[in-house]
Amino acid sequence: MRKLLTSAVVHSVLIASLLITGCSSLPGGNTAPPGPSGQVPVGNITGPGGEDPAEPGEAPDPGEAPDPGETPDHGEAPDPGSSADPGDAEVPGAGAKPGDDEPAVPATPPREMPDPVRGLHLSGWYAGSPDLVWPLLDWARAAGINTIVLDLKAEDGYLSWESDIPLAQEIGANMRKIADLPAFIAEAHERGFWVAGRIVVMNDQWLYKARPEWAIPGFDGGAYSFMDPANQNVWKYNVDVAKEAIAAGIDEIQFDYIRYSENLRDGYNGHDTTAEQRTKPINDFLRYAMAELKPLGVVVGADLFGLTTSVAEGDDMQIGQDYRQIAEIVDYVAPMVYPSHYAPWTYGLEDPNAAPYETVYNSMQKALERTEGLPIEKHRPWIQDFSMGGITYGPAEVLAQVQALRDLGIESFMLWDPSNQYTRDVSFE
Repeated sequence: MRKLLTSAVVHSVLIASLLITGCSSLPGGNTAPPGPSGQVPVGNITGPGGEDPAEPGEAPDPGEAPDPGETPDHGEAPDPGSSADPGDAEVPGAGAKPGDDEPAVPATPPREMPDPVRGLHLSGWYAGSPDLVWPLLDWARAAGINTIVLDLKAEDGYLSWESDIPLAQEIGANMRKIADLPAFIAEAHERGFWVAGRIVVMNDQWLYKARPEWAIPGFDGGAYSFMDPANQNVWKYNVDVAKEAIAAGIDEIQFDYIRYSENLRDGYNGHDTTAEQRTKPINDFLRYAMAELKPLGVVVGADLFGLTTSVAEGDDMQIGQDYRQIAEIVDYVAPMVYPSHYAPWTYGLEDPNAAPYETVYNSMQKALERTEGLPIEKHRPWIQDFSMGGITYGPAEVLAQVQALRDLGIESFMLWDPSNQYTRDVSFE
């Protein structure tokens, strides 16, 4: 049996290939290189799925199903410049109360989170289309789904509603995908759903263009452009987004892209930095977010790269994510254990995409071992409900992943389908 690629070898492959992100079958028949620690960089590899961002100012058809694995080839990046000092701005410290200029949050008792959580992702565009979203949620409720994970700020950098946050207005981040966010959330509550809000944090083209001094230099300012995880201005902006959504009625905040880019940058996540230098800003951001948001009565979670459950101890995959450390900070962690996103022979499986049960079981078994002593409720994985790589996913493949989790004692999960179509003829009860 072939052995897995080591982390060091994979990192070398990434550098040699200019760290290109792409689908598993790129134009011209080229194969995408393995990602950090052996995971194939398919789509937005640390964002659940790979929904293609809209071009600035372009509103995609909410009924159109994007390719879950396609991202543009960004080519070679210029040399990075110097980082902004994260201490330049006045930022509330951990536990500081929101100022007068921050969104008001109604003093209402928190709603009770379902146990277990059975969720599905919902894009802003889909949520803002009543003729699409309510029939979908009628099916979801009947199938045993009790939670929706709504894009508040997705990979395109846009907010899904007209925000009152001055910085969001200044940088052009508002996009009226959902006409009335509080009304949508209230209707979802009436229909029996727990409503989580997903916020893509570090990948933000609008903030990158408007505040390059807060960013990791070397990107082109397009849909794949990373902010500096150590910059506290970036922290505050994303927490302000969360607070405004909480004021609108959101029950839970889920942070995504809390990481460095796969594209290595000297001084940020290059070979001249250590795992501790990378994990500290990520962990500090999450501690800051917990201090600011938990007093408002919400649940806070974090989406993590799938292989963080099983890489060697101390390997942050050069993106700053340590599974155990993050699980100790937030209310739950959501590893993206999509079988299509694992390299051949991961866990000894010739094609992990063709073995959904085994891939998810092995990944989450490692997660449980890594978090010994922590409650099992800390784990709420994202699982795959889309087809790619020549393998069609339907009821059997989706339910195989659910069964793998149940066999480990993990009852909570979330489904990802970037098209928001989802597999029918299944029951999750």
